[in-house]
Amino acid sequence: MPWTCPNCKRILPGPNQYHSCYITDKETHIKKMGDHVIDTFTLLEEYVNTFENIEILYLKTCIQFKIGANFLSVYPKKDRLVLEYQLHQEEDVFPVIFCKRISKNRVLHRLVIAEPDDFDEQIKDWIKAAYWTVRKK
Repeated sequence: MPWTCPNCKRILPGPNQYHSCYITDKETHIKKMGDHVIDTFTLLEEYVNTFENIEILYLKTCIQFKIGANFLSVYPKKDRLVLEYQLHQEEDVFPVIFCKRISKNRVLHRLVIAEPDDFDEQIKDWIKAAYWTVRKK
């Protein structure tokens, strides 16, 4: 049963769901990034915003792209973006740096991109698949 945190007003699956109440803004994250990383994030954000019903949540340590549930977390660093997403299947190929089955139907993936050229069609396909993995039909 959904629960609304009385502090941050986020809607969570239940009252025992861990979360951070620290909500920030895009500019706070942009200040942490180098120029190439900002350009890369801009491309990623423009791409994800072409999906339907996207909500973006700027947390203390990451930026979450959600459609009800979170389908993409972006951890901005000065020299790179760390992306985390879930797929139904394992895609343990470059540039994926971490891949772990977390349930019968979900595999957590982590990859790193830094330059706009790193944000290629393969990564776009994985992000789109993550969106459809989470989206309720």
